[in-house]
Amino acid sequence: MARGGRGGGRGKGRGRGRGRGGGGGGGRDTRTEPWSDIPRKNELFESYYRMGGFLEAAEFEEMWTALQTDLPNSFRFTGTKSDALAVREIFKQRYIPAIAAKKFEGKPVPPPEAVNAFPDELVWHMKTHKKVIRRHAPFADFQKFLVAEAASGNISRQEVVSMIPPHFLDVKPGMVVLDMCAAPGSKSAQLAEMIHGDEEDRVRRAANGESTGSGEEGDYSDDGRSTGLLIANDTDYKRANLLVHQVKRLNFPNLIVTQHDASIFPSIELPSSSQKKQYLKYDRILADVPCSGDGTARKNPNVWQKWTPKDGLGLHNLQLRILFRGLQMLKKGGRMVYSTCSMNPVENEAVVAAAMEACGGNSKVQIVDCSNLLPNLKRCPGLNVWKVLDTSQVSVGGEKTAHMFTSWDAFEKARAKYAIDEPERSFSTKITPGCFPPIPKSPEERIPLERCIRVYPHLQDTGGFFIAVFEKLDDIKATQVQNPENAAKAQRSQSSAAKTTEVTFSTPENVIESDATKGEAEDNITEENGATLKRKLDDSEEAEPPKKAKIGGDSVAEPTHNASSEQTNSKSATNGSVVPTGGKELKLKPENQSQNKEYFEYLPSDDSTIASITDFFGVSERFPRDRFMVKNKEGLSLNKIYYTSELAKHILQQNKDRGMKFVHCGVVMFVAHKIKDKDYTHAPWRLQSEGIRIIEPWASKRIVNCTSKDTLHRLIVEMFPKLPREGEHGLGEVGDQLQVMDIGCCFVRVEQDESQDIPFRMVLPLWRHPGSANLMVDKDDRKAMLLRLFNEKDTEIINHVAEKAKADQQKIDDEAAAEAKEAADVGDGEGMKEDVAKEEAGSAVVDMDIDTEA
Repeated sequence: MARGGRGGGRGKGRGRGRGRGGGGGGGRDTRTEPWSDIPRKNELFESYYRMGGFLEAAEFEEMWTALQTDLPNSFRFTGTKSDALAVREIFKQRYIPAIAAKKFEGKPVPPPEAVNAFPDELVWHMKTHKKVIRRHAPFADFQKFLVAEAASGNISRQEVVSMIPPHFLDVKPGMVVLDMCAAPGSKSAQLAEMIHGDEEDRVRRAANGESTGSGEEGDYSDDGRSTGLLIANDTDYKRANLLVHQVKRLNFPNLIVTQHDASIFPSIELPSSSQKKQYLKYDRILADVPCSGDGTARKNPNVWQKWTPKDGLGLHNLQLRILFRGLQMLKKGGRMVYSTCSMNPVENEAVVAAAMEACGGNSKVQIVDCSNLLPNLKRCPGLNVWKVLDTSQVSVGGEKTAHMFTSWDAFEKARAKYAIDEPERSFSTKITPGCFPPIPKSPEERIPLERCIRVYPHLQDTGGFFIAVFEKLDDIKATQVQNPENAAKAQRSQSSAAKTTEVTFSTPENVIESDATKGEAEDNITEENGATLKRKLDDSEEAEPPKKAKIGGDSVAEPTHNASSEQTNSKSATNGSVVPTGGKELKLKPENQSQNKEYFEYLPSDDSTIASITDFFGVSERFPRDRFMVKNKEGLSLNKIYYTSELAKHILQQNKDRGMKFVHCGVVMFVAHKIKDKDYTHAPWRLQSEGIRIIEPWASKRIVNCTSKDTLHRLIVEMFPKLPREGEHGLGEVGDQLQVMDIGCCFVRVEQDESQDIPFRMVLPLWRHPGSANLMVDKDDRKAMLLRLFNEKDTEIINHVAEKAKADQQKIDDEAAAEAKEAADVGDGEGMKEDVAKEEAGSAVVDMDIDTEA
């Protein structure tokens, strides 16, 4: 479900070996005992949120109780809005009543419920206990439906709170959007749907010569197609490919997947008619950053087992670098969302305030008031005051003592005091001034952190989450955030104070520090019963040495995306963490060819293969011929031909030799099909399900209309049903149309028809063979269609070709067995004769011997 790992499993590179969620709350789940047997208790974890002043005492108890319970299963209906609503109606009419009709221990069984925070009843969650689910067949039927539709791309199994950030971005078709930390891709899928909009309906109108509309609804100026683009990025190659798998189901040509460290995401160059280089800036950016993940405690046992105050502090600087880099790349007037699944202010409000100060304050970037968006979402305002928790120890491996600090001055005073009284005691080196609440110099400079959004588990039965929405007002006069190691060296050379505080942007470690107490420095946090709160931490919680991030073999040095607008600022940030440096643009080195290298080569607009295919299907001249791509170094149309949007093409071509790590782009449009009959070499390419709906509105040939649900059922259930040139075929109106067609691929159109319970329009590829026809749809998709359209759960898919091959093989086997048996029988007869002859000969010999002896 959802990001199993916001708090566990993001992979190396994002949290430096900690997984998506970072340290104590994150990492891979290595428990051997059942989740239900793990005590949902962590004294330090609870004390911080109880004593840190986040919630009033009564509300804290309500929140903490909710945090200790299981998280409801949740899911979202996806795809175009018309398709999503149609599948939702099937779900509501077929499965909800069946579940609601059941009782458990005399009480009605609660069915899944729509989450009121989201519009159109497209988000649902289920709170029914597992022991109830296991005893009732309607839940098993619902589970089959859920799995089948998730595989088909109509449902996304996603945590409720993770669905929130894209809604606050306010994405419109035509916008250029960057998802900086995208894997596994559930939010990217939401963003892709928003960029796509109702493109299919508009394209059909454009193909029919009707107006497509534009303006506030989005930019559909490309003949009804959205001109927008989504760049989805993740730093880990394996997770980036997981992301590809997630978004691939959307069949979205306006998508590029990249693999880069988000905190140093490279500038993407655009084609320019002048000598001055142009770089891509984004209308919208989502930074759902690596975090400690303590808001995932309802599903992640590592939070209860391993949470320490180091979980937030060790990630603060990485989060700040990612947010700062995102704000750099944002267009003036653009919007950016920063989010975490942590409740810790060190990872949330502290990062927001530090980034805004680094950017130049309210005159450059403002926090957007989003109270009018998702009005039914229950939320709490961001914090303006918080405390920071640290732990100290006298010796390595020794007992650790917890301290809470209200300000940087309080932290320094406490450390100075201990330096005299107990010099062996050491504090965290990850605490910086930016971890504490900002102190404004004037009312105008005050950062309105209350505009941030906190979602607590008890508000609508979810996990914990934090969201901040930014709007960029002016160019940021800083070109980069310095590498933490270089920053530390610079500060150590400037003052002795820097030696003790090590206030720099640090790469995250496995240990993080987070919570707070009262006053200047309260040693030994006490609970309400007065007991001293101490905790001994294992050596295994200590961090591995941070590695220096590199791009193209060079040390981190970040490029500007617009050298003319993002100028150098020599002043240091007020929080002591951001260190802007000179405005050199990073020159990416061309990548070495490796097994991870992808090639994206575009075919010329007059390519003979494309001309042959488009002529075969009667594709309108208005459909662009210059966006077809292959994935081989030579640029040859060998096996698959992909289609991409125009902007995606410009980006891939302009940056392919700049060291950019492109992992995926393009939708499969055509696949090579081997034809034995040389008379039909004009049709060696077949349509692919991924791209068929993109090109179908523009086709005028090879169109087959399926108007009967019974015919559709047979086409789904039977693979390769017989289709003679003349006579009966049993394929209804589809067979009649196919009988007069030559060999090759066809479009099968199935229009929405309420009278036949066909919920939405479908376009399916079908291959016309010399003596049969076959939908080019695999068995899993066929079964999903049978379940969706006919409520058939266990219908067997008949493969006539496979059955014939099996029958032919059986015939051959039977004949071979018969021949073997006959040979064996003959062999047995000859053997008997031989044995008799031998016996007679033997007798003669014996007799002869006897005679001789006589």
